[in-house]
Amino acid sequence: MSGLITAIGRQPRAVLVAEGFLWIATLGILDYFAPPDLSFLIFYVAPVFFLVWFVGRWAGLLGALASAAFWTYEDVLSPHAYPSERVADWNIAVRLAFLAVFVYVVAELKRVLERERQAEQQRLERDVQIAQQVQERLFPRKPPHIPNLDCQGVCRPARGIAGDYYDFIALDGGHAGIAVADVAGKGLPAALLMASLQAALRSLVSVSDEGPATLARDLNAQMCALTEPTRFATLFWGVFDEQQRALAYVNAGHNPPLLFRGGDGAVERLAAGGRPLGVFPNSEYRAGRVTLSRGDLLVVYTDGVTEAPDADEQEFGEERLQEYVRAHGDRSVDELCRGILRAVDAFRDGRPQQDDMTLVVARVR
Repeated sequence: MSGLITAIGRQPRAVLVAEGFLWIATLGILDYFAPPDLSFLIFYVAPVFFLVWFVGRWAGLLGALASAAFWTYEDVLSPHAYPSERVADWNIAVRLAFLAVFVYVVAELKRVLERERQAEQQRLERDVQIAQQVQERLFPRKPPHIPNLDCQGVCRPARGIAGDYYDFIALDGGHAGIAVADVAGKGLPAALLMASLQAALRSLVSVSDEGPATLARDLNAQMCALTEPTRFATLFWGVFDEQQRALAYVNAGHNPPLLFRGGDGAVERLAAGGRPLGVFPNSEYRAGRVTLSRGDLLVVYTDGVTEAPDADEQEFGEERLQEYVRAHGDRSVDELCRGILRAVDAFRDGRPQQDDMTLVVARVR
């Protein structure tokens, strides 16, 4: 029903006015040919309501006057005229007054409902702003200091608050953690689950040193216990060894990060892992490990980057991402992050952002 009302309201005002007055004219013709003792007043209420609600108060009053014009012809000028003109005039005046009061009541009702809707919208916007401020504190406020690794991350929500997540976590023993996650869905529900995932990840990291695969298994068990299978998340978790320049990682259903080798320009996709978190309680995960060299560049991203569509519904895609990084790989990690987002924006060519976009770029020193 609400969809039909929205569709009607989107029509041009001239069309709505024409529809309302055509409705009144049709009723006037039917009223003329109907027996004189058959009242049509209740039917005139519908087009007047239509005009007031979708066009405005003055359109409703004009509709009431148009109805009165038909009644004048019907009761005074037609063969159905009353024996006494005073009776006819009284009937017309009463019906017109009734419609005028009806127009006022409907207009006031709509105004009150609109005011309440605007107030609710303002409250929602304030809540979203507060949630956005809280969420911003969950992301790293500045690039981390990791020996032998330059890192930068950025998250750009599609709806003010994001279901994407990235983090840099200092670990014991000369190690540092890099996390990028993408929660299914958008808006507040996804943001709440993202906050839960961040808290669980940091909690497990602080008490366990059994490796990325075990961490993913424990996170998956927690999410399965707390959420429905439709509320899942993908995660890339990597642990960088600052001395050996090596990365142990697990990929839980996430877009495989791209590792650009500084020497020969080859690209590796870091896909070892398992299923997304929160779907199957007994999922097992396999860790991967890569040895890094100076100049190697790691790009971790969410699907909002590669699946951004253009006007022809073509996606930006992993190939364009690789081409951009190859062409601008000598830039700083911060410039690369922002440059990739600008490239995606140029590709979208003004289309609204449909999904959260998150990037982490890291270069080995």
